Amino acid sequence: MKLHLGKTLAIGAGVLSVASMANASADYAPAIWNQAYSGHWYTSGNGHKFAVIHDMEGYYLSTISYFKQSGTQASVHYCVNGVKDSSSDAPAGELTQMVLEAYYAWHVLCWNTHCVGTEHEGFASNPAWYTTAMYNTSGLLQRHLADHFGFPKDRNHIVGHDEKKNAAWVTYANANLGINATCNSHTDPGPNWNWGTLMSVVNPSTVTVQVDNANAGFSTSANWATGTSATDKFGADYRYRSNASLSDAATFTGNLPSAGTYTVYVWYPAGANRSSSTPFIISTAGGNVTQTVNQQVTGGQWVSQGAYSMNAGNNTVEVSCWTAAAGVVVADAVKWVK
Repeated sequence: MKLHLGKTLAIGAGVLSVASMANASADYAPAIWNQAYSGHWYTSGNGHKFAVIHDMEGYYLSTISYFKQSGTQASVHYCVNGVKDSSSDAPAGELTQMVLEAYYAWHVLCWNTHCVGTEHEGFASNPAWYTTAMYNTSGLLQRHLADHFGFPKDRNHIVGHDEKKNAAWVTYANANLGINATCNSHTDPGPNWNWGTLMSVVNPSTVTVQVDNANAGFSTSANWATGTSATDKFGADYRYRSNASLSDAATFTGNLPSAGTYTVYVWYPAGANRSSSTPFIISTAGGNVTQTVNQQVTGGQWVSQGAYSMNAGNNTVEVSCWTAAAGVVVADAVKWVK
């Protein structure tokens, strides 16, 4: 969603908070009820089978005002505030419901009659808007929605407006969710959204931190080329370079929310020109561990590289080009699962 609007919602001579204009939600007790413009939703659909995460590209109070206008041909079920940056602003983490959960809001084109949606204050280019308060509020909300509608609490069913970049999800959604998974063109919530943090609140017993080559947590030199032709890639593209006896690794950095034992998974597109012994160097609490992966086989899926004790904070998985086996090495996506 792109709503470049002012931060505060002016009414008459003063500025009112959302809470002062609304009542408690009957669907979800932590939320404020502040209805979108009447009739800007479908009253029937195909069942709420998944949840969509948006960022507003704008501000919480102004977005709520926008959805209440008669000329706005859009709506959403819930809105979450990220930052309280003035005395007139709502608290960080405040939650407003604008469309009843039984109905189908207008937020994702051809997905509308299949899902629920949540807008989050902020801008995809600036991670400062995505606060702990926001993740906590939204994570608990997504857990409630999954429990209420009976869909799994996983990344196939809690997705971004930009999930079309995830080729594996597109395949899953087309086959299982009854939608055209690529009918949306938006790019929110973007690479700075921390899915691991959100999902650790949705599933407190399971922590997943995921980084692909489009995320802010990925880095490499200009010697790594970008590929798009492999059909079993993760997302829109991947990185590759020829093997060489030098230190020029592609690095995935995951910010783990807590210490513990994590299983490390890697994703890569397989091919006959890949190295049969690509080194993946995994940082652990006890030091680095290197796993060699035959990237000629077992592509297009999450491949476990073992479970390790990890410290909280930044942990890395490096894809090294330093291998004797001829061919290219590929860096695509990594995840840590506690």
